[in-house]
Amino acid sequence: MIISISLCLLISFVRSSPTASSPPLLLLISFDGFRWDYPDIYQLPNFNSLIKRGVRVKHIDNSFATVTFPSHFTMITGLFEETHGIVANIIYDPILNASATVKTMNDTKWWSQNAYSQPIWVSNQLAKDSNQRRSGAIAWPGCSTPINGHLPYRYEEFDYDRKFDTVLKRIFEWFNEPIGTRINFGATYHLEPDATGHKYGPISSEMNKTLKECDDYVGLLLKSIDDNEYLKQNLNVIITADHGMHAVNKSHQLFLEQYIDKSLCSAYGSHSLANIFVNKASDIDRLYANLSKIENYEVYKKSQIPDEYHYKSNVRIGDILIVGKIGYQIVVPGDRSSNLLGNHGYDNRAESMHPIFYGFGPAFRSNLLAEPFRNVDIYPLMSYILRLDQRNTNGSLDNVKHILVDFSQEKISPFLVIFLLISVIVMAIVYAICACRHSRKFIYAESNIEPQQYFLLNNDGGSTNNLVVSESEDEQENT
Repeated sequence: MIISISLCLLISFVRSSPTASSPPLLLLISFDGFRWDYPDIYQLPNFNSLIKRGVRVKHIDNSFATVTFPSHFTMITGLFEETHGIVANIIYDPILNASATVKTMNDTKWWSQNAYSQPIWVSNQLAKDSNQRRSGAIAWPGCSTPINGHLPYRYEEFDYDRKFDTVLKRIFEWFNEPIGTRINFGATYHLEPDATGHKYGPISSEMNKTLKECDDYVGLLLKSIDDNEYLKQNLNVIITADHGMHAVNKSHQLFLEQYIDKSLCSAYGSHSLANIFVNKASDIDRLYANLSKIENYEVYKKSQIPDEYHYKSNVRIGDILIVGKIGYQIVVPGDRSSNLLGNHGYDNRAESMHPIFYGFGPAFRSNLLAEPFRNVDIYPLMSYILRLDQRNTNGSLDNVKHILVDFSQEKISPFLVIFLLISVIVMAIVYAICACRHSRKFIYAESNIEPQQYFLLNNDGGSTNNLVVSESEDEQENT
């Protein structure tokens, strides 16, 4: 019994330990703007089936600003926006004296502001425990731009017209390539339901249709995994999003140029927030005082930005930050009036800004509705699943341990393994010695009797054996 228990522990340790030839598999999928409560509002059977396979987290506490590029870079680096430098979808860098939008932010200078920023696809490839670690990314913000000198092994740029089923097909092809070229980590991005949420609002018939399409994509994902034994046994999957969505009213718009002197400053941002860079420090207080009078908008001097935002220690954050209260929008000078019916980018503590999170596969617990954690915690979670050394980031593995299966077994001490191995060997030797000492010594004595020890039983006797010993008890045992 003791031997069996020891062997089970050893086998468990071996199975949970990474090997040089087979690094763990992980697929990260982001559905842009997928609010945490959409699966409860709309009929999404495939999303709702995921909790049986693994974990649904109530929601993700995302970072500020709650917009696409910053949130996606935070997820894959574990760093706050003020740390990695992608502080908005439209940014200005006073040191570079340059600005960029989501369409032009394809230069390494934007993504490599902090030399410490390291996307998970790079961390996976730089790990030295295996020569089989390769990463692939499709349409993920920043994936086609060298970040501190590194690109994923395979990548494809974002294509607005590309259907997501073709993205899934391609990423699975990469997972199933020959061992010398296959990936073990993949990341994919889908622009919906964000686009629909902006145009029609989070609660609409159009959103119902779009979410049905997203749910069908999840169904395709599950079928592709279930039909492939290699992926079914080994692939871990994370499905999440960058932010949520809130309904907005076209009448709740602030035209910023009506409140600032454009000769004194410049403003960069989306329809929910704007970073204002003031040309002369002596003008900051005057501009701030004027903007602070506006109702339904939060206005901060850089030093006053709430600590909860983790959004002040970067040159790309303006001298003044203005953020609309939920549902209120900002039109910066040079931009057009907004016709949106849904928006995001607001206070990251607002419920409607929170995105989804699902996880399933061998690393995750199953049938679990889990407590929330932060989007900066997703990077250490992925590092753990991929068996990478934990880097120092703004996230923490401690915050996600509750969704991992039998986390403690990974912490079996090597000394305990050696002890168990020695114990098994010693107990096997002792068992063999004891068995020899107590085994019966058989003596062969030649018999003069003809070998007719057995006779047929009558089937009516109730025995299932057709032969029985006819002589002494010793002879019976000897047979």
